[in-house]
Amino acid sequence: MRTGGFHVSPPGLPARPGPVTHKLTEGPIVPTLVAFSLPLLTTNFLHSLAGTWGAIWVSHVLGPDALTAVVNANVFMFMMMGAVMGVGTAAGIAVGQSIGAQDVRAVKRIAGTSVSFVLTVSGLLALSGYVFAPALIDLMQLPSGARAPALEFLRVTCLSMPSIFTFLFLSMLMRGAGDAKTPFRFSLLWIGLGLCLSPLLLTGAFGFPRLGIAGVAFGNLIANATALCCLVIFIYVRGLPLALRGEDLHHLKPDPALLGLLMKNGLPMALETFIVQGAYFLLLSMVNGYGSATAAAYSGAAQLWGYVQMPAIALAASMSAMAAQNIGAGRWDRVEQIALKGCLVSGAFTLAMTVLIYLLGDWPLMLFLPQGGEALETAHTINLIALWGWIVLSVTSGLSAIVRANAAMLAPTMIFAVTMWIFRVPFALMLQPALAASAIWWSFPVGSISSALLALAYYRWGGWRRNRPLLSSTQTSPAVGPVENGSHDHIRRDP
Repeated sequence: MRTGGFHVSPPGLPARPGPVTHKLTEGPIVPTLVAFSLPLLTTNFLHSLAGTWGAIWVSHVLGPDALTAVVNANVFMFMMMGAVMGVGTAAGIAVGQSIGAQDVRAVKRIAGTSVSFVLTVSGLLALSGYVFAPALIDLMQLPSGARAPALEFLRVTCLSMPSIFTFLFLSMLMRGAGDAKTPFRFSLLWIGLGLCLSPLLLTGAFGFPRLGIAGVAFGNLIANATALCCLVIFIYVRGLPLALRGEDLHHLKPDPALLGLLMKNGLPMALETFIVQGAYFLLLSMVNGYGSATAAAYSGAAQLWGYVQMPAIALAASMSAMAAQNIGAGRWDRVEQIALKGCLVSGAFTLAMTVLIYLLGDWPLMLFLPQGGEALETAHTINLIALWGWIVLSVTSGLSAIVRANAAMLAPTMIFAVTMWIFRVPFALMLQPALAASAIWWSFPVGSISSALLALAYYRWGGWRRNRPLLSSTQTSPAVGPVENGSHDHIRRDP
């Protein structure tokens, strides 16, 4: 059957035999959500731990300027990630909806087109980033001592983009299909190898080449490429729905209509990453303007923020996958409960992490910054002002994940655009004459509160519930939105 320009199997009938992974449309919501989130949460924790491990080595072996270089270079990495991860998120949602509708053929079509896209685009980004790295370093206005190590680290990081982006892309597709454990296992391989290789290549211990700060990036590249190869082998050996064999290989030739649909729905998320990271890029330039001590203080504080964000990121991704499958199965009664309970659980976890870091005082910061110095005192002030804002931001992340699960991509992007460029950046710019660098720190909770209020308003009064699933027709698919299905009158009354 053809729906919206795409061939889709009849609902309820798989395109061919094979495993359709895990259902998220049954069982109690909170235990299911938490259990499904645990692999990603653990992965995020271990990634943050690996980042902390590398940051400790960099700061103690090469000094605070090198740590500043790493943090600034990673902002560019995350910005470039938005060029492909928006399509990855849209593809993961489409896979989740297709699994909910028991359409394995659609899963394979999505996998082939989206993987070809990520390989092509990430390769072009890697080449462009490597060539234009010096100009990017100039835009960051780094302190003089951090410029050379930042350039060295950034260029190797650019070379790792195709491997890292493809691994993350496949992980998103697998989570969309309800399999969070497999990406977790291979993330452990990536992290474990990185933990060993980065300090060895940094210091040249045990006969390894001494590569300095570039060694940290090379260690990550080698570890990720190894994990990616092993993940692909596993997908084919186990015969997972993402595996393309024989006649399925033609799906690797991008389907223009499908790619257009994924890009249309992924573009807002890609723009959101550019908007958010672009704002951070500008704020980092402001921070760097206050000198090496302030730049190092921000870099040290930001190392801890990764731990606070972990629950919200993992739970938001899981909420999106759960909501997508329930929308695909027509279970709108569960979608509302996923939103409510998911935000409460996410906020509680984020609160716990925030309180823990406050209770630990300066001790975590001293892992990266010298005791008794100006940088340590400034980092302590930054956390006192900005850290609690992540609790509020967890609500924004959760609600954005829910509405995106029904292909409402643009509104969350607009919310972040308003938050960053109407509230956060102008606040920092206008109040710096009075508050100096503190204006930058206060802009973080100001942005978090404004984004949460806007996200709540859109979730309650926006029209996201009227959207159709990405690859389904409301005339033929069980994944019918509440406007078309009169059994959901309590939802349909929302404007």
